[in-house]
Amino acid sequence: MKYLLNRINVYTFYFYEYLRYGEFSAVINAFLYMFTRKSFARGTRMKTSMGQFDTRKGTLDFQYVNYAYEIEIKHFIEKHPFDVFFDIGACLGEYSIWLGKKGYTCFAFEPVKESYDMIHKNILLNQVDHKVKAYNYGLGSAHSIEHFQLNHTNPGASKRVKEGTSETQKFEINSLDDVFAGFGLKEDTKILVKIDVEGMEVEMLKGATQFFKHFKHITLIIEEKLSGESLIRDTLNEICAFEYGHVDNFNIYARKVS
Repeated sequence: MKYLLNRINVYTFYFYEYLRYGEFSAVINAFLYMFTRKSFARGTRMKTSMGQFDTRKGTLDFQYVNYAYEIEIKHFIEKHPFDVFFDIGACLGEYSIWLGKKGYTCFAFEPVKESYDMIHKNILLNQVDHKVKAYNYGLGSAHSIEHFQLNHTNPGASKRVKEGTSETQKFEINSLDDVFAGFGLKEDTKILVKIDVEGMEVEMLKGATQFFKHFKHITLIIEEKLSGESLIRDTLNEICAFEYGHVDNFNIYARKVS
């Protein structure tokens, strides 16, 4: 019953957000997706409380850009003090664009070229190119070229696979340790990192060892449903001291303890 009531509240907020900006086709698409698990979106420019976004046909982009999507994460972000946002596994870049419009410096990392192109397009559309920088590579334990199986309906769920086929694409992976010095951030910068990398969370964390040690104030939001909370905690505890908690049913936070 509690889960059902929560779903009702979430979808009510979804529909309110769509209707608030006159996005009536998104309301219809949301209903259709609820019952068919298929996207009938045409791919249009949408206005939301997070900004304006061009979206892709036949995807869930129309859902990503709704403020009600992952609402607990957004509430956590709004309550947390930080200066710089790292969006690792950025998909459409909606978090970075939303926060860039609020004045935060944001770095978005997305290996899927089609998604990266949408991020770049929407950065310009929202005139936040002075605040948001996007990079067309993923973050892992080291530099590599990997095969990814694309999810065309839910691009944010595209996953790495062991071997390439006619249905996969090759993407570049780097480690955060290899690239963070180029961002010119001071040691006392307050950094908030959102990590959603579809099972590559542990590798990504291992590739950020020096990053975690270098900066004094770091908070992570990590999707743990594929890698597992215990393995993520064990990996982080080998690097630095962190305190932990839950953001929602799929995401934990880890805050570096000075």
